[in-house]
Amino acid sequence: MKKLLMTMGLIFALTSGSLFARTAGTVNGMKITVDEANKALKILTQGKMTWAKLPKDGRKQLITMMAPSKLVAAAAKKGLTAKEKEAAMAGFWMQKKMASVKVSDKEAKTAYYKMKKAAKKAKSKQKIPAFSKIKNNIKMQLKQEKVVASLMKRAKIRVK
Repeated sequence: MKKLLMTMGLIFALTSGSLFARTAGTVNGMKITVDEANKALKILTQGKMTWAKLPKDGRKQLITMMAPSKLVAAAAKKGLTAKEKEAAMAGFWMQKKMASVKVSDKEAKTAYYKMKKAAKKAKSKQKIPAFSKIKNNIKMQLKQEKVVASLMKRAKIRVK
């Protein structure tokens, strides 16, 4: 999941450049600005390196490393339908929101015991794994539920 978020963040960083910014390099004619290069360097080096300080071979390496993100973004722009783009944006937004939501171990344990109780009541024959094995999955589900609940709280739903 972290790789996906990092890749999506890098794609976003690379595609949000200014038209008048200095060019650090190009990929198939698509500009990679110095600002984009600095954003990538900030992520990659925890802020220890900038484009201006990067030696020539390091610059080539960075542009080569950034190229796939540019190419993927361009291919996605051309190859996805409007509905697919909307779904991708919604998924990315949901992941971003979920990353900022906090779920405690206590909340996860409460949900776990509710799940066990419901399974017992339904006389389920499926064995529920130990809490330690599914804790992270439960936390992710609770985060998703919190984000959706927050959206639903503000929703104005009308049926005609």
